[in-house]
Formats: sequence, C-alpha cells, structure tokens
Amino acid sequence: MLTNILSSKKTPRLMVIATAAIAIVAAFFLLALAPVGNHEAYVGVSADNMLKNSEWVVPIFNSQLRLQKTPLNYWFVAAAGKVLGGVNEFCLRLPNAFLAVVSAIAIIFFVKQWAGLSAAVISAIIWSTSLGYIRYSHTGRPEMSLAVLVTIAMLSFFAGIKTQSRKEQICYMLVFWLSFALAMLAKGPAPLPLLVPPLFFYIAIFRKWKKIPSMLPIVGVIIFLAVVLPWPIAVLLKSPQALEIWKAEFLGRAAGDYASGGKPFYYYFRAMFALFVPWSGFIPAAIAAPFYRVWERKQKPMYYLWLWFVVSVVAMTLCGGKRQHYILAAMPAMAILTGVILDDMLFIRKAYTKIFVRNFLCIYAVALVATAIAGTVWLGKQGKTISHDAAVKSFALETSEIINKKDEKSILTAYCKANPSFIYYFKRPVPVEADLAKIREIYNNGGYISATGDYMDKLENQEGFTVIYRGLDSGRAIFKK
Repeated sequence: MLTNILSSKKTPRLMVIATAAIAIVAAFFLLALAPVGNHEAYVGVSADNMLKNSEWVVPIFNSQLRLQKTPLNYWFVAAAGKVLGGVNEFCLRLPNAFLAVVSAIAIIFFVKQWAGLSAAVISAIIWSTSLGYIRYSHTGRPEMSLAVLVTIAMLSFFAGIKTQSRKEQICYMLVFWLSFALAMLAKGPAPLPLLVPPLFFYIAIFRKWKKIPSMLPIVGVIIFLAVVLPWPIAVLLKSPQALEIWKAEFLGRAAGDYASGGKPFYYYFRAMFALFVPWSGFIPAAIAAPFYRVWERKQKPMYYLWLWFVVSVVAMTLCGGKRQHYILAAMPAMAILTGVILDDMLFIRKAYTKIFVRNFLCIYAVALVATAIAGTVWLGKQGKTISHDAAVKSFALETSEIINKKDEKSILTAYCKANPSFIYYFKRPVPVEADLAKIREIYNNGGYISATGDYMDKLENQEGFTVIYRGLDSGRAIFKK
C-alpha cells in the first residue's frame, strides 16, 4: 500500500499540501494567546496611531517619533488592522505568521528545482518546525519579515544565476531586487550584512563575474532605490532630527555602542543552536556536508547555502551589537542543508551508510526525548509563576479601569520609565517625567503616577506618596493622592 501511495501521481500535490498545513499550524497555532511584549508593543501602538491619525510616513509611539526601525511592519499591521477593525494581538502578529508560511512555500518552490521534491519538502518542514520559525512567527516584531524577504532574495538570486532561460532569469532577478528592497524597509540596514557578503563571496569564489550583467545591475538598483529611498526622504522632510536618530540606532548599534554590545565573539555559535531546536544536532553535519563529493549536481547549491549561512553569521559576529534574532535570516539556509542531508539519510543513501543513519537517528531520537522531558518539567515550574508580560498586561488593564471609572480625561504620568507593553494595553499615551519635583507637583494636583522597580521603591520612600494599586508581581504600582 505504501508503495502505491508513493508512486501515485497525486503524491507530490499531497506532500506540498501537507507541508503547507504544517507550516500554517506552526505559524498560527495559539497566535494571539501570549501577551504583547515590549518590542512588538512598539509596532502595535505605532500601527494603531497610523490608523487613527492617517499618518503613514512618520511612526508615532507614546506621542514621540518612532524612527528607530524602518516602517514595513508598521504598515503591514496597520493594513491588517484596517481590514480587521483595529489592532489587537491577532492582527499584530498576523503579517509575520502569513509571511512565515510564504517562506516555507518558497523553500519548496526553489529547492525542488535542484534537489527534488522530497528534499524540498523536508527542508520546509524542518524550517517551519524550528524554534526560530515558531517563536518569530508569533510576534509582531520585524525579525520574521526580514528573514522571509532575505530568504526569497537569496533563493531567487541563485535560481536566476542557474537558469538557462533568459525570461526566467529576468523574473528571478526582479524578485531578488524587490525582495532585497523590501527587506531594507522591514529592518534596514540589516539586509546589507545578511545579503551582500554571502553574494560577494559566492561570485568571487565561483568566478561569476561574467554573470553580473545578467543580474540586472542597473534596472535592479533603480528598483531598489525606488522602493527604499522615498520613506527616509519623506521622513527627513517632516522631521530633520531623524538623521541623528538613525545615526545612533544603525551605526551605534553596529559598533556595539548603542545597544546589545559587550557579548562574546562566539555568541552566535550558541544562538544558532537555540534557534534551530529541535534540529540543532544536525548543524555540525550540515556545515561539513557540502564538501563531500558524493552530492554531484547538488554540491554547488549546497556551497551557496553554506556561504549564505556561514558568511552571514560571521558578518553579524563582526558587528559590535549582538542579539539572537539577528541571525534568524540565515537559519533557512541551515534548514535547507539539513533537509538535503536528511533526504539522503532516509531515501538516497549516497553520503551516509545505513548503519551510520540508524545509529545517528536512534541516538538523536533518545536525546530529543530526554530534552523534551526536561523542557516539559522546566515549563511546568515556570507555569507556576506569572510572566513579566502577563503581569504588565494585567497591571495596564486594571490601571485603565481604575482611572476610567473616575475620570476618562485624567492623565497618567510615568516616573522615569513607561513600559511599552503597558502603553499598548493602556491604549493612551503615558508622559514620562524624570524630575521628582515635577512628579510631586503632578501628584499634589491630583494626577496619577505610575512607577516600576526601583523607581516605585523610591516613590514609596518619599513622604506623602500613597499607592492605590499594586501589580500582581509587586514590581509596579499606581500612586494617587
């Protein structure tokens, strides 16, 4: 019966449908369940302000310019909110979940061309069941948008280089340039180190210099600039101070002076294993695999994937600022390499012997089960305590109810710091004031004051300040005279 199923003409279609279903479930399952985190709160509030104020050029968060990130995710979420009737948790995460599924389908489409359908399907399943895919498809942050657009750009570039049809080549290269440009709008300038160094090394090592004219360098650059430049130009015309913000955000972050600096050079060595759970054990084999001679026509594409992954990780390592999600866009390359390896282990057996495959997969399965049990125990312990995001959500909703019961026009002022997630759930701007004398003046005039952590302790130690509500985790409070 199994032989009949595999030989059926319907099998390829069923394989693709089943893989797409896995990608959809992995991306959309319990999509709106988790409370909104700080970083996605920036996206949600800014997108909501775009809808309310019809201001689509300059993002606004808490009555302040929000120019630290490029605007594509704000636009996606605002567009989804317009269709669905407002920005909520589902709407905030919907664009990334949808794009994540698109990335899995793109992997099937491109990898099938040079590795066959089974390898393409396995690669897509590996990517869509990895921790990086699941985690970042369930957030409104721009990392998944960036990863998807970089993936499409890298895969379409290789397809354009390899095809013998000039018509197909033009189509693939147009997709490459457009995806590259949109990636810059998703989270610029991150696509530059994620795309340019791997492509440069590929062209240089494999001597593809003569192919450059076929890459649409003139038309492509025009498309790239036409997509990327209008937004920063429009912002600068409205807000000239944006240049200083971008300088601090982009150059300072790359140097490690602005944020996320001080991490060791091997930081991404750990991060790539974390993002690739439960397939992490395949990473060493995948890094070594392209250099086996048994791959035949698959070897050159595997070299390309190797350069995509390794050079991207190295490029990000050379940047001063480091965060785990900065290499998410390189993980689809690892998923495809692993897919080719697993396809060989299960069906082809050119690179790996039957005994090796049996021993490797048995040991891997045991390790996976042990890890799953340990993870379940750990999650059980964690479940007994309220999470930070859940505590902030509860605090914001309760604060909103307290204030709205008395006076909807009352202003809440934050002492020194306003949590972005709090602002998202509070649904109103929260002015921040660091001057204690002004905080006391606002308080004495009947205003509401919010404070967290050490700032809360400091106010409690001041004479005359009274707490009217304290958060579930006791790390935040509202003061009112």
